Amino acid sequence: MDTLKKVAEKLLTSDRPVVEKIFSANNTTVIAFGLKSGVELSEHTAPSRAKLVMIQGVVNFHINGEVLRFTVQDSFDIPLDIKHSVVGVEDAMFLIVLSQ
Repeated sequence: MDTLKKVAEKLLTSDRPVVEKIFSANNTTVIAFGLKSGVELSEHTAPSRAKLVMIQGVVNFHINGEVLRFTVQDSFDIPLDIKHSVVGVEDAMFLIVLSQ
């Protein structure tokens, strides 16, 4: 089954973040995340250079006391070593691209 379809299917019934690795090679990893409305990806820091790319829905990205709202086709370079969390506003799927 296609990984994004798997995330979308699990998202229908999950009350916690859905996480699936899509790709990993040449110092780059792509991970798909799904968050239902109200579900939080708890506070953490990026393990390496990271970019968030929205696929569907809406999330609030909490960082440095600010709340950034991202929707379909938005992207954001996540700063290193800064704690942040993500909360689904509408059922959402996004990719995180990690690179060394």
